[in-house]
Amino acid sequence: MKKPKSLRAKDGKSGESVVRLPRVVDLGRVVMTAPARLHDEALLRMQLEVASYIEEISIELGAMAKAAQLGSLAYFIDMTRLEAAIHRRTCRMQLDDVIEPDLPD
Repeated sequence: MKKPKSLRAKDGKSGESVVRLPRVVDLGRVVMTAPARLHDEALLRMQLEVASYIEEISIELGAMAKAAQLGSLAYFIDMTRLEAAIHRRTCRMQLDDVIEPDLPD
């Protein structure tokens, strides 16, 4: 999975750093009726990808915080990693249900 280059960019006018978020794939407008299967699958895939990436970088950030003896920060980063892992597993299970729905007997 690619890591974004940098979220900081120079503002042309004042020279200050501006935080720019990575671009997320446009999933289209949500309608009031039940969403289409493709929409559900695309959203779940995006959530899976983001949760996996957050889990990966949290491991690296946690190691850095522990090495610098930043105990509280390391704890909260580890909680972030655990939450991302839960979301990753949940998305994976939901994707399996969407791709291969249970057939009635």
